[in-house]
Amino acid sequence: MEITAAHLAIFKNIIEQYQHNTRITTKDYWQQLDNNALWLWLVGQVMVVGGAASNDRFQSREDLKQKISYDALSKYTDDKALQTVINAVLRAAGVRYASSDLERCMKSKALVHNYRFIANYKGGFKGLLHHLVQMKDEQERISFLMQHLKFIKHKSARDFLMSMGINTNTLALDIRIQNIFRHFEINFPTQAQLSSKGIYDTTEAEIIEKICKPLNIEPAIFDRILYQNYNEIIGRKEKQTI
Repeated sequence: MEITAAHLAIFKNIIEQYQHNTRITTKDYWQQLDNNALWLWLVGQVMVVGGAASNDRFQSREDLKQKISYDALSKYTDDKALQTVINAVLRAAGVRYASSDLERCMKSKALVHNYRFIANYKGGFKGLLHHLVQMKDEQERISFLMQHLKFIKHKSARDFLMSMGINTNTLALDIRIQNIFRHFEINFPTQAQLSSKGIYDTTEAEIIEKICKPLNIEPAIFDRILYQNYNEIIGRKEKQTI
């Protein structure tokens, strides 16, 4: 990835212009949340695979959130009964790939797995996060989530850890960041290519080394600036001056 002095000047200006309007997660924000809030965040991450609109519908429906709440699901000891409830909520929210055939509904199967894994921790989801923060290496935390939680990949694992105020030296490389870099004529991997661990890790490391460090900006903050101010940044005219 070639980052020129002109690119650095553009990103420096973006940081200066938008940082004060960007919501930055405080360190250890997860401690302010309960198991249900953490669980519903994870449910949303699984829902948005293939389309984000369903999570917006889900978040606006208190009845659906109640049915799939962390405590409400604890009464189901049978996995099929648990999946049936989860599947019904996914379908009511219009989640993509939520088949009415339980055997074919990979998202409800994934959420059953995730719930059982999380509930196995003393203290539930907060117990899991307490375990994660004991890991000193940020990449180890990412690998742990990807290994043990289904539908949690490179981007979503990082997004979760940054949103919870746990990781600070990582980037959630999504389509918005890809579009911003390409807008400023910087070669950037496709979303399909970023599914490769090697390509994702290399791209993340290059952005940190070539942009974040020279501009003295924490990677997690840089990520949030680009994501939250996407429309304004894409509308900028610097591209014409590179």
